[in-house]
Amino acid sequence: MRSKKKGKRRRGGRTRRGAAPARSTAASAVPARFPVSANGGTVIIEDEAAEPHIPARTTHASGLRRISTLLDRESVAWATLVITLILTVALWRFSDLEFVRRADEAFQLDVDKLTRLLGNDVQDYEQVLRGGAALFEASGRASREEWRRYVRTLALGQSFPGIQDAGYAPVTPRGAAFRSGDGFDAAIRPVGDRVPHGGVLYTGPFDALNLPASGQDLRANPVLGEAMDRARDTGRPAVSGKIMLAPTAGAQGKAAFLMFVPVYRDGLPGDTTAARRDALTGFVYSPFRAADLLSPRFVGPVRSLEIEVFDGEPAPSNLLFSSSGYVHGTHRVTERALDVGGRAWTVRVKSTPRFEAGTRSSQPEIILFGGLTLDLLLFSMLYMNARHRRAMRAVARKLEQSLESFRTLVENVPGAVFRSEVGSPRPVLQLSHGVHALTGEPPERFLSGALSYADLIHPDDRAMVSTTVAEAIARRGLYNIEYRIRTADGFTRWVSERGRVSADQAGRTRWLDGLILDVTERKAAEIMIRDLAFNDPLTGLPNRRLFLDRLEHQLAASSRTGQHGALLFIDMDEFKSINDTFGHEAGDEVLNEVARRLVASVRESDTVARLGGDEFVVILDNLGDTAHAACAEAGELGYKILVRLAQPYRVGERLLNSTPSIGIMPFCGHAFSPDELLRRADQAMYKAKSAGRNRLQFYEAHSPAAALVG
Repeated sequence: MRSKKKGKRRRGGRTRRGAAPARSTAASAVPARFPVSANGGTVIIEDEAAEPHIPARTTHASGLRRISTLLDRESVAWATLVITLILTVALWRFSDLEFVRRADEAFQLDVDKLTRLLGNDVQDYEQVLRGGAALFEASGRASREEWRRYVRTLALGQSFPGIQDAGYAPVTPRGAAFRSGDGFDAAIRPVGDRVPHGGVLYTGPFDALNLPASGQDLRANPVLGEAMDRARDTGRPAVSGKIMLAPTAGAQGKAAFLMFVPVYRDGLPGDTTAARRDALTGFVYSPFRAADLLSPRFVGPVRSLEIEVFDGEPAPSNLLFSSSGYVHGTHRVTERALDVGGRAWTVRVKSTPRFEAGTRSSQPEIILFGGLTLDLLLFSMLYMNARHRRAMRAVARKLEQSLESFRTLVENVPGAVFRSEVGSPRPVLQLSHGVHALTGEPPERFLSGALSYADLIHPDDRAMVSTTVAEAIARRGLYNIEYRIRTADGFTRWVSERGRVSADQAGRTRWLDGLILDVTERKAAEIMIRDLAFNDPLTGLPNRRLFLDRLEHQLAASSRTGQHGALLFIDMDEFKSINDTFGHEAGDEVLNEVARRLVASVRESDTVARLGGDEFVVILDNLGDTAHAACAEAGELGYKILVRLAQPYRVGERLLNSTPSIGIMPFCGHAFSPDELLRRADQAMYKAKSAGRNRLQFYEAHSPAAALVG
């Protein structure tokens, strides 16, 4: 790999002879000055024969020098700071305006929802009064008792808390009293020249608060009279203007309104105003305290909006309801017109601090302060770069002096550090002395080509290694792979190879740099840990975890094929006495012998596992495509196991006796979970013990014979 062609190398004004590139064809294709790796270092080669290529390289280098000159100027750092500050402020302002827009949209959506809720609530109460009107239209004139039952059925206090009461006011001639038809009479009051009267005949609930309203002429109030006329002429429910409830209503000083639903003779309002006036018999009405109607919906400790409702134009004298009065520091206020029973209400909605807090975002501040921070960091970087370029060049010169120290460090790294050419068979260009400890071969043999590292890779792993390295080369990325090698002394070692594909200045993939470490001990530890996790340390059989996994797989296979299987639960009788009498070492020998006999008694496809202590389980698969055949086959195999395990066990000079009790649970598919199968097989085993031990016992009635005795 060393060049034989002589050339000149110039450094620090002195000229000395140095090595030129080994491949003359490659050297003739590169510019006059180019970096070449020489034993890990970087030198500058002067080649007078390459003079014709100077212009192209000079143009590229000239552009790089101009960029480098700009980075040397402090004014570039200041200009960059100004530009980035302008961009940061613009982005902050845009973000702030965007969140304000989103908050405004959210506020308008909430206002729309609130307005709809208010309209829906009024419509619900309107339906209550329409039902009362239907009662009078259907019966001609309902009695007080019928009206009382109707109002009681409505349960106004629970279902419609906004309704003060519900009443009926018939149309009566001037100055006349009216009669309910069931003996109740009421005089019209106050006395006046009103045609017709609209006295209250029924009111409900019938309590001390509402009874005094009987006989009161609602038309005495012009505001109510206007609403009654509007309801009569239109045939639709009408809402009155704002009134203050009388003291008898228990709400003196509180804003309220009444809703009237006209009642027509025979339920026929007519097509014209005159016809509706002739057919009118009275009104079903209800007074509403605005606070009782709106407070449950719009007053609460977690509200995000405040609402004010006005009868007509928003003025203090027209205020029907306010959720909490004046909101200090509100940012958003809007007004909506709402038609309620022919009255034009104005709904004024204000945002609360809770709404503002819910729609506020710290993103604009993050953008502002984060952007300012990044701007200052970029400025600092450029400014410090301009101030310390010369110092950085001095450091670059010192890097060459540290290359030798770096090579020494590489040699001290555990494992083998290498660089090879991309291609097959990947000629090695550089290799640390750690390869000798790893493979038993000196690095000189690999560097000279007398020995290829690929020949040391285990034959079973060569294809995998080759594929992994080829994929890394194709994507010009990293790779990490573990495989086996055969060392010079004939041993097999596990190694971990980590490599990276490198390219030259032209972007061509040229080298493969990496590190090979000995991971034999770690691999041995992983195998040991895996064995401890899935195998019983005494017998080497699968433990409970591996057994359950295999049982789950067997259930899945049984579900696919329809083949039946069986689970055997085996417990050794009188085993505790062996431990207590002869010691645990004798017990361990017996358990190992039980494991060997079990493995020898079953088929190769069956699974034998130890759950712990003297408990063993066997999974028998492919016992037949019918339950009867599977039970018969399981019984035969179980009896074979029973006979073999019942034979005496030799421990030293003694023969020890321990018979098995075996429970059998057949299965097919996922009818039962693994835990349920194990539990049922365990129950069958305990039945075998209860029946005298040394026997087979199927779970419940799965076998032709309830139990098989050894």
